[in-house]
Amino acid sequence: MKEIYLGLDLCRTNVQISYFREDKQEPESVSQSGNAESCQLPNIMFFSEEEQKWYVGSSVNMVRFQSDGILVDGVVEGIEKDRRVWIGEREYGCDELLVILLKTHISEFLGRSEEYVLKGLTVTLEAYQEAVYRALYRLAEELGLGEGQFYVMSHANAFFQYVMRQEEQLRTNSVAMFEYGADGMEYCRLDRLHQGRTEIFRLCCESMREELPYAMLFEDVEKLDRRFAELAREKLKETYISTVYLTGQGFNDQWIREATKVLCDGRRVFMGQNLYTRGACYHARFGPGEKERGSVLVTPDSIPYDIGVAIGELEAANRFYPIAPGGREWYNMKGKVAVFLDGTNRVHLVYRNLLSGETAKEIIEIHGLPRRPPKTTKLSLEIEMFSARMGAIVIRDVGFGKIYPTTNKIYRKEFTIGD
Repeated sequence: MKEIYLGLDLCRTNVQISYFREDKQEPESVSQSGNAESCQLPNIMFFSEEEQKWYVGSSVNMVRFQSDGILVDGVVEGIEKDRRVWIGEREYGCDELLVILLKTHISEFLGRSEEYVLKGLTVTLEAYQEAVYRALYRLAEELGLGEGQFYVMSHANAFFQYVMRQEEQLRTNSVAMFEYGADGMEYCRLDRLHQGRTEIFRLCCESMREELPYAMLFEDVEKLDRRFAELAREKLKETYISTVYLTGQGFNDQWIREATKVLCDGRRVFMGQNLYTRGACYHARFGPGEKERGSVLVTPDSIPYDIGVAIGELEAANRFYPIAPGGREWYNMKGKVAVFLDGTNRVHLVYRNLLSGETAKEIIEIHGLPRRPPKTTKLSLEIEMFSARMGAIVIRDVGFGKIYPTTNKIYRKEFTIGD
């Protein structure tokens, strides 16, 4: 059996899939059926009424004109708009269709060999959508992936994971990326900082859509080349940059002339369309790059705090129980632990800054619990986040078996992290 790890880049109009085989050193990308030059699998679906079967991606064009059925497009945008689609006598939500779309893509790939066994999947998204996020976890369940085998990350994180798996010399200084897609140009820069023993990677992105809209690619490529060269020169002189990555369907060798001279001046430059999916694939195979190095990744969507609790009086509450480890996107910052109270009704909510090592505490007093002997009041503590700064801790009285049954009381406190 051959263990397979997948990285999947889900965008509005297409999906890209990379795979890592245990006998290979680098991930490879899945190409379109009949077009080995393109790895962008279109987000279109066709249900053949005759076969009662779904076709997806590039295979749709081979059957849609030969069989009666229903063509479905725009499922990612349809989730956001809560669009419903009738297929035969059944109504589907676009979230259900997304699961079918991705599962079919993955099943078709795994079906290439009876020896393939899926061991891990990491999905990267252009932007977080709660409904898409929930649908992806349903996909993981249907694929039989358990905890530790599935993860959803941002494009920013996927870029970081990719960079961390390249040669060390390529990130001696800062690393830059220009992405030119249907929404225009985006610029990101990954800076490496040191604070004591902690190695910090800070990723900041900014939009250049107004200066370089996608439409320029079809109007005047010479003007586009000159304008990109000017903007790239301004950005790249802000700090020392070892490597520049160019990604997105707008980049090609046909129009980058003057900009190439600017980009390659003392730097290595790479251009490709599958950077995000390969970064996700590295993560699926090896786990977080920052965890391996003992470093911290800081992005606009990540939370550089461990969130946990300390039990007891303030002066004695020195033991930290982590609930949600930090350094992840806020929508992945969740966790659950059980603790026993020992002669107190206080829980100290603790925020431990991964960058400075400093901690901050909030006292939560739990009222209404019955009197019980020490260490017989068991609480379930769960963290959930709503954004990169706001979240809540949910405390449930679990009781102590049949001796001290639960009161079913639930306490909830919202909190804000950072300044």
